Amino acid sequence: MKPFFRPPLSFGIGLVPILLAIFAFNLGSAAWSAIVAERLTQEGAGTGVLGVLYAICEVSRLPAALLLPALTVNHGARRITQVGLVTILALPLISIGGLHNPQMMAIFVLSALPAMAVYVGVPALVIGASREGRDGWSLAWLGLAGGAGGALGPTIGGFLADAYGVGPVLGLFALGTALMLPIATFGKLPPRTAWPGWTSLAGRGLPWQALLALGLASAADAGRAALVPGELVHQGEPLSSAGMLLTAGAAVAGIGFLGFGRMADRQSPRRVLGMGVMVLVFGCFASAFAVGFAPAFVVASSTLGMGASGIRLGAELALMAWMGRDRMAVVAALAETTVLGGRAVGAPAAGSIGDAYGGAYAFGAIGTAVVLITGVLMVWTFLKLRRTLAEAAPVVAAIPVSISE
Repeated sequence: MKPFFRPPLSFGIGLVPILLAIFAFNLGSAAWSAIVAERLTQEGAGTGVLGVLYAICEVSRLPAALLLPALTVNHGARRITQVGLVTILALPLISIGGLHNPQMMAIFVLSALPAMAVYVGVPALVIGASREGRDGWSLAWLGLAGGAGGALGPTIGGFLADAYGVGPVLGLFALGTALMLPIATFGKLPPRTAWPGWTSLAGRGLPWQALLALGLASAADAGRAALVPGELVHQGEPLSSAGMLLTAGAAVAGIGFLGFGRMADRQSPRRVLGMGVMVLVFGCFASAFAVGFAPAFVVASSTLGMGASGIRLGAELALMAWMGRDRMAVVAALAETTVLGGRAVGAPAAGSIGDAYGGAYAFGAIGTAVVLITGVLMVWTFLKLRRTLAEAAPVVAAIPVSISE
């Protein structure tokens, strides 16, 4: 007798409910992350300490990052996302005995791994709800919804923390996670095809340029995340005012990011990557010049983040073209694994430079590093292409040509 198998229920959940759910999730997550960072800064922690804290979060993801693509292939995006959400909902139990700095830091670090599983599954749900030919636009709206939640999170978290303490901020994080659970359980995923195997995919040629650009962008963006809160607090901004400034800057970045989504459905992923690098470099040097002028500094640093988001969008589309539309969760897993390495390097490096020389020097160093590494990649790509053409020339010359009357 064949074992009885009941397929998972899935409903035609549209794109809007998915975007609202990820908005709520990122709202709570950003509120909690911002309050932890700003509370530690108020109590004397420098940007180097915050950078190390972010690096611990990324390193804690390493075991899962190495296994997550294979786990997603074997168990599916739905199961992976559900496990991540349930784990996050259990973390507030740590605060039963009191919510002091050690408990806050523990929840902050331990939530990094299950949040990674959530971010792997959500793009697959978005692709399942979108039409073909609109993948870039839909993923850009995903980035905008997540970015809007991340932008409002520090503001709302700051007001809650100033008025009631950090406990309600943690409750907001748990509420956003709970709202994601029914979407992950009943949302539609792209129709699956037969898995070709990693060997077959490797034979197509890994889009390594996209992965290297993604790792570089994530390092720069992690450096921005480590530097901006400390710079605002050192300039004398209270929690609520810093949150409002971050919200305004992220709103500008989010609107601009929609341009990447429109571009992605009309242009090649490589062109999207190139435009993202240009915006990121501009944001780096603009941030270096704007340090000390809070509104301009926030907008400039958000431009840096917009460029990093554009690079990620281009990289995900390049990986999706390589792997297939129905394997978007695996694409997101590979992207998250690459982002992990970049963040683990970028946050402590930028934080240490900021502590030693100041935020302006740190942002300038990030921009200079991006320009130099991008130049090396361009030269490497040119030399490789030239060698490939040189190897192909004798083969073309050896092909016999027959002329028929």
